[in-house]
Amino acid sequence: MTESRYRLPRHVVPHRYDLTIEPDLNLVQLFRKNRFLGIDRIGDTDQVSFGVTSRVLDVSTGRELVTATVGQTRYLSDREVTLPGGLTTDFESSDYIAEIRFLLYENLNFDVGHQWSTGSRGTTQSEARLQYRPAQNKVLNLAYRFRRDSLEQGDLSWAWPINANWNFVGRYNFSFRDREVLEQFFGLEYESCCWGIRLVSRRHISTRDGTRDSSFGLQLVLKGMTSVGTAADKLLERGILGYSADLR
Repeated sequence: MTESRYRLPRHVVPHRYDLTIEPDLNLVQLFRKNRFLGIDRIGDTDQVSFGVTSRVLDVSTGRELVTATVGQTRYLSDREVTLPGGLTTDFESSDYIAEIRFLLYENLNFDVGHQWSTGSRGTTQSEARLQYRPAQNKVLNLAYRFRRDSLEQGDLSWAWPINANWNFVGRYNFSFRDREVLEQFFGLEYESCCWGIRLVSRRHISTRDGTRDSSFGLQLVLKGMTSVGTAADKLLERGILGYSADLR
């Protein structure tokens, strides 16, 4: 799960000249030396970060049944390096970050992420995701995301074989806060012994003012050689958690 104190909604596209960003807070970001990502900012770091992870394993198979992690950063001084237009922050600590993963049954996993402050701010962000993956080429995701004063979204995505050669893929991302679809795409993949093809129809919000774009992508894959056409595989990998673009 992720969060930042100064963040645009996920569907807002940043300007091309924004070379550096302050990533959303997560368990990885807690332990990075630089709180910025980019080429023109190095954060003033004077802090201590800590985290604890616990796992419950099935003794007969070694599979993880439950994994839980919680962490926080304590700041020893104010952060005075900011992005253009940003504000100096003097919080003594970051929000708490917690993530829990459950193996509910066989190939059904349930993940929960939660971020909260010990002060009056309360819950900053929360996310829950259910993933069913009975095989390498079969995945179904259902997710809910909440970010205080920013977003509340539902997300459904899948990649599922129709038969031995055809796969049906898609995503439907809806904003409960704005009562509108942020992104949706549907597509088909065909695969033979030597080549494959992807066809994807997409409609999404592409600019800050809410302008929508519609597109149709076609990608031809020659196994072991190259691919031509639009980068449909990158769209599917980004939009469908657990999707693999490698044609068998």
